[in-house]
Amino acid sequence: MRLRYIENPELEAGAVAALRVEVGWEGREEKLERIIGSTYANAACYDGKRLIGYVDVISDGVDDAFIRNLVVHPKYHRKGIALNLLQIVIKRIQTDRIKTINVLFEPQLTELYRKAGFKIINGGIIDNEKKGFDSR
Repeated sequence: MRLRYIENPELEAGAVAALRVEVGWEGREEKLERIIGSTYANAACYDGKRLIGYVDVISDGVDDAFIRNLVVHPKYHRKGIALNLLQIVIKRIQTDRIKTINVLFEPQLTELYRKAGFKIINGGIIDNEKKGFDSR
């Protein structure tokens, strides 16, 4: 296993969508076509040419950055890839002197985010698509 990390790589939506499907998420390839390349920052991990990890960040560039879409292929879990991806984007955000970094995550991932330096607080989310929102 020879892993390579790249900050802001050129990505194909299909590769990210396939990775999302591997972990049980919706692929959302059409949506990813619109998203990739328009976020504040992203990072990817490759094993050879295969995309095995991805994270992106949206930000106003001043006060807030929001980390999202952290995904690692299941065969590569517990190898430090998620933490490395987080450290790459956190370093970018801190270098750019953005005031706060935010993230939403499932409770079972608390230790990962604590290791990455996050103070754990409560939060909430409304998923409009799950409520019947027309996702077109």
